[in-house]
Amino acid sequence: MIKYVIGHWTGGMLSPNGTDKNSYQLLIDGRGKVHSGKPPGCTSSTGGMNSITYNIACCGGLSISKITPVQIEKFYKTCAEKLKEYGLTPEEFYTHARIGEMVRDGSIVKLLPKNRYLSQNVGKIDLTEIPNCKGNAAQSCSYIRNKIKWYYEKIR
Repeated sequence: MIKYVIGHWTGGMLSPNGTDKNSYQLLIDGRGKVHSGKPPGCTSSTGGMNSITYNIACCGGLSISKITPVQIEKFYKTCAEKLKEYGLTPEEFYTHARIGEMVRDGSIVKLLPKNRYLSQNVGKIDLTEIPNCKGNAAQSCSYIRNKIKWYYEKIR
């Protein structure tokens, strides 16, 4: 049962490769095209949470391949659609960086019981630098959630 949608970036190029497609459920390339990956529960995207998360990644994300404006808008919309599909709200979206910070500060226990794999998320920086937003894990997650909410409210 999917309980959360987690946002990632691949850290690679702006197009998905085989490793990327094996690591996430959906990927958004630099042109805003959506690519399918593996079914839920069949990837290693978010340590200790893979059986309960739907993982969506923007291809790229580091200095050699920065997230594009069209790509991030498609990401917001796609996340909103998946949240609706699974009967979730935008508050059940997190970035991988935010999950890592919640593990570090202990607040992850409000989402799920602590397990030995959660520590794999500490230090992740996914989606902390995107068009129109650069900040820490909490700031970027909040910014992205607000963007997702806008699309979420438009979906019937």
